[in-house]
Amino acid sequence: MSKPTRFWVTSGIGESDLSELDAIDKAYMNSGLGYQNHISVSSIPPAIEISPEIDKEKGITYVNLNDKLSIIPFSANIHVVKSLSCGSTDENLSTCIALAKIYVNVNDFEIPCILAFESKGEFLEETKTKALDGVKSMVRERKADIDSSWGSSGFKIINSNLKITKKHGCSVSFVVFDPFTYQNE
Repeated sequence: MSKPTRFWVTSGIGESDLSELDAIDKAYMNSGLGYQNHISVSSIPPAIEISPEIDKEKGITYVNLNDKLSIIPFSANIHVVKSLSCGSTDENLSTCIALAKIYVNVNDFEIPCILAFESKGEFLEETKTKALDGVKSMVRERKADIDSSWGSSGFKIINSNLKITKKHGCSVSFVVFDPFTYQNE
């Protein structure tokens, strides 16, 4: 069994007069994940957050690995928690993922864990509220303690929104599992 150890968050938007698929591709490029295959997973990212260098114009992400920047290989399969919304001219799109850093007590050991909850909607504030309410419910279900190292709230939010001006539009938010640092157990 392999286990991811690090993650980061990113988001993007895209518009196209050609097709919805072209708008999605543009949003992926804008998020820095334009050259990888995305494998959607549920809602438990690894416990360590990193901050890679994202070139939104080129659709490329560089990850610090052993004090050297490494590009995520083209056509690599990467695991992501994803919120994606598509629409057409004059529509509002919002995507959001709320995260909570928690500690779960298992056999008298405090194990760090990240929870993620995705939402999408028309308006950004409502979409954020839905995501935050969802991740808070996940925390309550687990009877977990929130780690406040992410600030007084203990939560983190990644979001994207777009008022579509072309025929097609896409808003996407990601939690990305670092493909370089999986551990075998």
